Amino acid sequence: MKRKFLVGFGFAALVAMAPVAMTTPVFANLQEAGEAIVEKLRQPEVKLVMSADKQVTVVDENGDSKLVWEKLENAATVQPGDILRYVVASENEGEISAENLVITQPISPEMTFKLGSVKGNDIASVTYSIDGGETFVAQPMVEVTLADGTVEMQPAPAEAYTQVRWDFSKALDVKEVVSVSHEVVIK
Repeated sequence: MKRKFLVGFGFAALVAMAPVAMTTPVFANLQEAGEAIVEKLRQPEVKLVMSADKQVTVVDENGDSKLVWEKLENAATVQPGDILRYVVASENEGEISAENLVITQPISPEMTFKLGSVKGNDIASVTYSIDGGETFVAQPMVEVTLADGTVEMQPAPAEAYTQVRWDFSKALDVKEVVSVSHEVVIK
């Protein structure tokens, strides 16, 4: 008989206290903390997929030559002078927008950046590095000594480029896909 009374009293005490606990600032703080934890667990999940294409010349049915992109797969063969296009597609597979997305692509030492080949500058600001990624600027410049001995700043040659960077100021919405690309020449 005592057992039933204690269990019944414990339940009654819990029920009687629940409305009081739920209306206190402590409960509100716990609820806010829980929501903050859940929000921190919800992160953007940006998936990056990189592909490469090789520029090739094909002859159409009229006998005219035209340039097309051929996808490079597995053990593709490239030779000096070949032009490659690297494409990076980014998709936000998370539940919230991805803020401050930055995509940086290195230029391999075996390749030369092709000036003017960058795509994606309409959706992101594009900067370049000529010092191995230490600094990025919109128009890399180098010091050049002229024949008369004067030194002036001139645009960096394509061979000096070491990285390309796309910086998205607009958030990447959930399920949104963006694509950027650049071209290189095999040395």
